[in-house]
Amino acid sequence: MEITAKMVKELRDKTNSGMMDCKKALGECEGNLEKAVDWLRQKGLMIARKRAGRITREGLIVAGTSGDYQKAALLELNCETDFVAKNEGFQKLAADILGLLLAIPIPVDLMTLLAAPLPVGGVVDEAMKALVGTIGENINLRRFIAREASAGAFFHTYIHGPGRLGVLVEVAVEKMGPDAFDLAHNLAMHIAAANPVACTVGEIPFDLLEREKDIFRAKLAESGKPENMWDKIMQGQIQKFYTEVALLEQPYVRDATGKTSVSALLKSSVGVVGWAKVLSFTRFQLGEELSSETVTEAE
Repeated sequence: MEITAKMVKELRDKTNSGMMDCKKALGECEGNLEKAVDWLRQKGLMIARKRAGRITREGLIVAGTSGDYQKAALLELNCETDFVAKNEGFQKLAADILGLLLAIPIPVDLMTLLAAPLPVGGVVDEAMKALVGTIGENINLRRFIAREASAGAFFHTYIHGPGRLGVLVEVAVEKMGPDAFDLAHNLAMHIAAANPVACTVGEIPFDLLEREKDIFRAKLAESGKPENMWDKIMQGQIQKFYTEVALLEQPYVRDATGKTSVSALLKSSVGVVGWAKVLSFTRFQLGEELSSETVTEAE
């Protein structure tokens, strides 16, 4: 019987045992979840249910790039308390996992990452279990992303504050150099502060846009304004929504006047970097609600 990643994750969530132990248990028990739980208990590989049930809302976000800026990674490692998030061992584990993401070939999924060997010996899954035993708190590798740059582009990463928010941005420019890196840094700081959901208007998720339109229509219906005015009012409201969620339409946060958009910032940089374009970005904020509780796989 094929043991899928979904089956392994379900068993891991139920027992808080190591990923590789869960995979072996399911294999030994022909995919039967309850029998696999008993198998782990018999082997002494199941972490106490009391600890496994603890919620991990604190933690650390780390990010980095390869030396040539052609590969980048961003991850969120969770724990139960802010005290442990400041623990040297916890921070080293996060840094070691980040280093692996930058070193191993991609694409990579969660099971591959957890089975990857660490420079200090052992694999990620074992290191996490060992640290849980040492610090007495649950630890969860909540999500990660690792990417390779498109042709002619490079990555920049930015961590805001003590690892509670991180940004990975991919930028293409005509002229590489210090000015290009300064531009990428300013863009990353803007993304951290403004929290866009897409680079351009055309990339805004359809469901999100339709939901906003429904809200606008409901407000208009309650306003008592004539229906023949709705289309014009809707157009203005939608344009305002674009400036809130589309990166290139947002007012650049470092311009106190609010008159310079991110798109205008890119155009103003032509004199020093030539043309410039934001190809993609990813923003992680510690503990934020996710659309899916699965770990992000590397691309």
